[in-house]
Amino acid sequence: MGSGGASAAGGASDGTGGSASGGSASGGSASGGSASGGSANGGSGGSGGASSSGGSSGAGGSTRADAAVDAPVDTGPPPIVYALDPPNQLMNQFFIPGCQSGVATSPGGGVCTPGQNACEGTKQGARVNFLCPRFMLFSEEMVQAAVDDGNAGLNYAVVGHDSDTGGIDGNVTISCCQCYQLVFSLPENVAQVGGNGAAAIPIPPPLVVQSFNTSAGGGKNFDVFMGAGGFGAFNACDPNASMTSASGKYLYTQFPPDGEPGSGGVNAATQIAGCKGTNNLVTTASLSSTTCQSAVATECGKFKSASTTVTGESIRSCTQSNAANSYYHMNWKIYAKRVECPTHLTQVTGCKLAPQSLPAVNPDVTTPDQAAADSSFKSGYTITTMQDCCMPTCAWQNNTKGQNVPVAGLYDSFYSCDQNGVPLTETSTADAGK
Repeated sequence: MGSGGASAAGGASDGTGGSASGGSASGGSASGGSASGGSANGGSGGSGGASSSGGSSGAGGSTRADAAVDAPVDTGPPPIVYALDPPNQLMNQFFIPGCQSGVATSPGGGVCTPGQNACEGTKQGARVNFLCPRFMLFSEEMVQAAVDDGNAGLNYAVVGHDSDTGGIDGNVTISCCQCYQLVFSLPENVAQVGGNGAAAIPIPPPLVVQSFNTSAGGGKNFDVFMGAGGFGAFNACDPNASMTSASGKYLYTQFPPDGEPGSGGVNAATQIAGCKGTNNLVTTASLSSTTCQSAVATECGKFKSASTTVTGESIRSCTQSNAANSYYHMNWKIYAKRVECPTHLTQVTGCKLAPQSLPAVNPDVTTPDQAAADSSFKSGYTITTMQDCCMPTCAWQNNTKGQNVPVAGLYDSFYSCDQNGVPLTETSTADAGK
């Protein structure tokens, strides 16, 4: 279960979720050309009839070729657009410097604490902000960003992670906005052969992740944000849970109750009947069974929010992270490596770092054997899972730029989102649930 994060001095709650057993501590249309050689005076087209670009021939009518060109062209769905303006520079500060409460001519217009975390108590005049659903594993934005970075064989996510100073993080003292490549090695015992052997389920593709939260189980752990990943110490997701948010605000109107609070959320291996096989262990066959995946679909289908997009992305993340070939919703042992952040990943999250002379993501290292043979990957690390819907630590510039994190310009924190899952940017300050 989650390790409950401490609340930041200014208000960022850092609670993490985690899995139950050993858990831790989101076309253009085509147009046909006109015929340039139509017949005169309404005569038949003959050799001077309609051109192949799609015009019709005089009285002679259109040819089959013309009809084919004139037919609508299926261009597929429009591309996913995820690059936004920088995070809103009022909403990502604990207190606006120079602000005088109630004095409209002072910085911030007299509202000195304009943004607050959904997991902290109410601040006068503040808008309540949440963790952005677009950050979650398997969101459309994350999937498209991986493709656009040339990493289509990997998956993108965000994680809670405490700096492993002297280890993978070197001399970095706060992990905010750092990026890592994670290669999966061994699942927890329930998914091992005989309960204590090799993996009995497929090794999922590597993750490329950016750190968005702290107090996440220590420097050796990465707490992955996914649909129904587990509350941990805080809950701004489910208005019907026994654990309540300090603000009284929630991202969803209905949330999957399975495994909450404290048991890792919707986890096929530990929470869902019908997903285990012989000797009460999980195998590829048991996870892939119709009984198991139907139960997963039922539990994951219990998300509801004011936004159909947020509902759909949450269901997809929950479902796919419990699929046999991408079973991330479990505690795993992993190999880890700190890397330069991929460009399009940071366009989804909003936090961009200046170059650090780190290695780039290596899409050719996908298996534990390959990672073990590459000295740049380090063993001894683990993942857990979470979803608490709280505004994360690294959505405050006080915890990034204010802690000498080498951010690039105004892209100085993760985005926070309103109650509809809409990111708050410099040009869009939708009502975040005030």
